Amino acid sequence: MDGRRRPAPPPRLRPGDVELWPGLTGGEAIDLLSRLRGGLNKRRRDELIERFGLDPTKKGRAYSKGNRQKVAIVAALASDAELLLLDEPTAGLDPLMEVVFQDVITEAKAAGRTVLLSSHILAQVEKLADRVSIIRLGRTVQSGTLGELRHLTRTTVEAETDRPATGLEDLPGVHDLVTTDGRVRFAVDGAAVDAAVRKLTEYGIRSLISHPPTLEELMLRHYDDALPAADRGRPHGTPGALR
Repeated sequence: MDGRRRPAPPPRLRPGDVELWPGLTGGEAIDLLSRLRGGLNKRRRDELIERFGLDPTKKGRAYSKGNRQKVAIVAALASDAELLLLDEPTAGLDPLMEVVFQDVITEAKAAGRTVLLSSHILAQVEKLADRVSIIRLGRTVQSGTLGELRHLTRTTVEAETDRPATGLEDLPGVHDLVTTDGRVRFAVDGAAVDAAVRKLTEYGIRSLISHPPTLEELMLRHYDDALPAADRGRPHGTPGALR
């Protein structure tokens, strides 16, 4: 051994991580990627660099995972491409940068660009997507607008009434009815919501909360058998007292 300090090994990257040229700065990487696709909008590049708080003078080897992700996002959005393919684009970004990303994508959509977004952050998909496809085992199992997908499944209704609500279990389309101390909770098919709410008015409604299924609930319809046995068929994200 000669006593000289060995250079630290490069960080281990996972298959989904953004990998940059270690000797190029972030700005150089953005320009190179842009030249490969035929050019870039320099004003747009500078604006995006500022909005994402990226230091373009640092070498690729010095960037954190989040900053490498920012380089890739800026390189993609600084071009005039008509179609953007984004796979888990906010991995490694902090919540503030996720908001910036959502604003930038909304602007891209308004400018007429098509965005294909693949993401496990379902709240982000709900906010950004006009149409949603749920994929399992490489196949599309459901596709449509969120409104169309929600129409195919059930709405959750929670209410507090003056008198105990009875007879709801006899209505077609009502499922998983639970009554507790003057409160009632049930799931109802989209076509039967109106009849169920009319029935509730007979008992004097004090409060009423109705919400469509979240994208998570829609997805879990197709993945329920992949959950542990104890969690299958359970309503997800609902108060324990009303299960």
